[in-house]
Amino acid sequence: MDSGWTGRSDAYYRKVIRKDNDQVSLDADMIRLLIAIDENKSLSQIAEEVDMGNATFNKALSKLLDQGLIGQVKKDIPVLDQSFIETLRINLSIAIGPMAEILIEDMAAEMELTPSEIPINQAAELIANLSLEVPDEENRMQFKKSMLAILNKIRGTKT
Repeated sequence: MDSGWTGRSDAYYRKVIRKDNDQVSLDADMIRLLIAIDENKSLSQIAEEVDMGNATFNKALSKLLDQGLIGQVKKDIPVLDQSFIETLRINLSIAIGPMAEILIEDMAAEMELTPSEIPINQAAELIANLSLEVPDEENRMQFKKSMLAILNKIRGTKT
């Protein structure tokens, strides 16, 4: 059976009540993970909470999926519009120059994102990662401060 594991930290899962009376077998890691599963927490939040190694976490998640004890939740996470991406490019260009567009594309690819469809819940991480590429401390802080202020305004209107 396909586990459904996408490897994406922004995936959400919920506990499932099985309709059959078949026995299930749970080890300690599976129990710990099952207790932590909450459809309002992303996998990255759950992974941080249970504090398991990557391999152990993935194995326990896969076993829970295979036994039908959890299921993936489809969440419609809003994406940032083109004006935000353009503002990001302009502000990064001010901080580091003409390499900004390439850097945004590379960082988005590294984070497994499409530059034109960046989920709002990963924008702060993208900004933080891009800021690490700004060599001048003052420019780095200015870039982060201005972009996070814009992001916070957008979040306020999307919620």
